[in-house]
Amino acid sequence: MDQFVKVSGDNPMNSSLDVSRVKRKFLDLAYGEHPKQKLDIYLPETGEGPFPTIVYIHGGAFIGGDKRDDQMLYVSDGIVRGYAVVSYEQRLLPEGVFPLPVYDTKAALRWLKAHAKEYCLDPERFAIAGDSAGAYHALFAAATQEVPAFDGPEAPMGGDSRVKAAIGLFGVYDLAMQAQFSFDQGPFPGSKEVFNFADMFAGGDTRKCTALGYLTDCRTWVTPAMPRVLIQCGDHDQIVPYKASLELVDRIRAVCGEDRAELDIFPGALHGDPAYITKENIERLFKFLDSVLK
Repeated sequence: MDQFVKVSGDNPMNSSLDVSRVKRKFLDLAYGEHPKQKLDIYLPETGEGPFPTIVYIHGGAFIGGDKRDDQMLYVSDGIVRGYAVVSYEQRLLPEGVFPLPVYDTKAALRWLKAHAKEYCLDPERFAIAGDSAGAYHALFAAATQEVPAFDGPEAPMGGDSRVKAAIGLFGVYDLAMQAQFSFDQGPFPGSKEVFNFADMFAGGDTRKCTALGYLTDCRTWVTPAMPRVLIQCGDHDQIVPYKASLELVDRIRAVCGEDRAELDIFPGALHGDPAYITKENIERLFKFLDSVLK
């Protein structure tokens, strides 16, 4: 992580990064025409590649976050372990209502694969990862990689957005469950004065409109084509229901087999808990990635 230097704040979920120490990088590359459709690529200091690639998606309740904030530290060690690391921007609320950011994720993956040779990436060894709302995008993209409808109306025919592995850290996954959890656990439980980012992102009330809840649920789209998955969650998460992580893993195992999804539960861990960024857990994340991509 030494190449990525925090420059503000004490909370690793809120600080920004100074990436000037990273020697090989390509910043603010446009993967689409929208101003938010930009990405950064960081490469190992040595080697010509092609490198296995980790595409990371920041969290922020679908309304905040940045491709160059500290959330990328979960995978930044990749560049000293022989990985290319990519972070990208997607459309955020209020503009980025479902499925627009889903289209952005697929567009970023397609662009990276189309330009893989130029940037020393291995298009056959891609993983996608994210935390919180970013975990939703990572797992939704992994689950729908064989569903052309989520490629977006402007997607070229034959574009490849498939990945070999997906990681979700303290993720959302089920928007209807998230909306109810926010309603129950918000600052004024049982009232309408709650930050219901799940319904804001879905574009409607996912509890009353069950079709909308079904459409936006990661579990809905799980097929045998689902890549290998690692889900991590804390059983005291105060922002997202950790039950959603358990149910997503159960669904993947039921459809794809027991070995397709791995689950780590951190006892007592809160949302964005320091347990996720320990040396031991970083080793755990890369052990999983190595097992799939190397």
